[in-house]
Amino acid sequence: MKFIDIKIRNKLALVMMIFATAIVFAITTLYYYQFQAALKERVFLQLSSVKQLKVSQIRQRLQGIKESFLERNDLKLREQYGEVLFHGHISKDTTINGFPIRFKNSGKVVMEDLSTYDADGRLTISLQIRERDGCDVAIVNPNFQSILLERTGLGETGESYLVGNDQRMRTSSRFFPEENPLNIIVDTRSFRDAMAGGSGKNIIDDYRGERVFSTYELFEDSGLKWVVISEIDEQEALFPLNSLRKNLIVVMLIILVAIFAVSYELSSQLVQPVLLAKLHLTNMAKGKVEPVITIRTGNDELGQMFEALNGLVKAMDQTVGFAGKIGEGEFDADYELLSEEDKLGASLIEMRDRLKTYQINEERLKRANQRSLIAGEEKERSRLSKELHDGLGPLLTLLRLKIETSTIELEPRNELLKMLDDTIGEMRRISNNLMPSVLMDFGAGEAIRNVINQLKKENLKITYQYDQYESLEIPSRIEITIFRIAQEAINNVLKHSGASELRVSITEFDDRISLFVKDNGVGFEEGKVHDGNGIRNMRERVNIENGIFELETSELGTTIEVEIPINEQD
Repeated sequence: MKFIDIKIRNKLALVMMIFATAIVFAITTLYYYQFQAALKERVFLQLSSVKQLKVSQIRQRLQGIKESFLERNDLKLREQYGEVLFHGHISKDTTINGFPIRFKNSGKVVMEDLSTYDADGRLTISLQIRERDGCDVAIVNPNFQSILLERTGLGETGESYLVGNDQRMRTSSRFFPEENPLNIIVDTRSFRDAMAGGSGKNIIDDYRGERVFSTYELFEDSGLKWVVISEIDEQEALFPLNSLRKNLIVVMLIILVAIFAVSYELSSQLVQPVLLAKLHLTNMAKGKVEPVITIRTGNDELGQMFEALNGLVKAMDQTVGFAGKIGEGEFDADYELLSEEDKLGASLIEMRDRLKTYQINEERLKRANQRSLIAGEEKERSRLSKELHDGLGPLLTLLRLKIETSTIELEPRNELLKMLDDTIGEMRRISNNLMPSVLMDFGAGEAIRNVINQLKKENLKITYQYDQYESLEIPSRIEITIFRIAQEAINNVLKHSGASELRVSITEFDDRISLFVKDNGVGFEEGKVHDGNGIRNMRERVNIENGIFELETSELGTTIEVEIPINEQD
């Protein structure tokens, strides 16, 4: 059976039980791990104390050996510190009893680890000090084994031992007492960390492959370099933790039984009002919205739930009304959220805003399509202009040269040349109207100036002003738009206005460009203007660029003002 199909009483009991169990488990787990951490810290502290004691005892014993060596007291060396294999004088590098002795020129006692040369693997060191005619040398087997085999504080599986810088043991292993220490390789993390930087602690796999608590320290004294390691098996160290774990499991089982009984009883008391709330919600799901009648008059959470259901009924009435306004297209309708958590109201507001945005995007897409069409038209004009200029122009020029050098009679030839010159001029005019080269090279301001300069109309006074903004980069499409609007406006003045004065100005700002065209002609009625006058085309070009187009006309003349933003993103 799925959880969703369980009766609400059992479901509540199960949820409460799971929740309580999770809390008990979390607390128990936290206690367990805190105890584990404390136990580990105590083990490390105990091991560190043992290791520090061993280091101190070894250092004291070496100091005693050095003092006895300086006193040349071999008897004291033998009785207190170990076996003396040799004590004498040398003047150069030599080998004594199989131990190589390197002559050292030092005024202090220098010690060297010679254990690797001992056939039985015993810990062997040499002591040497510079004298007037050579060096005083002693070879000693120091008795460190008694120090390291002392098991106080190490339990049943703990041990301390010395390791040379060649990873070989220098003292006997507690677990392999008969094994030559030099045959035991200690390539453990503790050894590597000690050689790299001094002392520390960690849980590692020891030289036997067993998991152990380990403390370590790099020991250096007068040329000797060893690693002192104290360890104890993890299983023994954490034995109290295993006993605690068993006790915690028993306690948890008892608590879980009590939780189950309490949870079942509480769920039975809660189920009746919840079922009533379910009935009301079912009716609301069917579209039947009516005031909620509650069987509880208290102010606890269940009583508040029934109050919330009544509030939900009122909120649904308000929300349905707002949704109806949106459906009728009233996108400016206001709606006040019931609270910060009113997701339904927020969704309706978001839907209203998205519909508004959709309208804006639709208009933007329409502008983009129109802009694309105009761009294609301008591209085609540019292509035709180039073909006329680069294709037909040279052919007409060549034809003129041939006519000039032909044997045709003078009068017919001159007539042909005149007709050909008129054709070339008309071809250039058409090419220039299609796409003036000055527009691409110098922008709309200079292109319009060029158009005005080419006009030869004695009864029309033209005033042109171009206020250029320094270092302003205007997109080419806007340059073309301004030029085409100005070109269309000037053509309309020439064809329809009968004006005697025409004023044209272009003003560049840091964020926009403005065009002003004014004449003193007869004007027109804007609503009755034929499409051929191009007013609609001018207005569409401006709208495509999110600009402003204003037209004022009267019997005293016509004024056109255009303003197009330069950096606005569409």
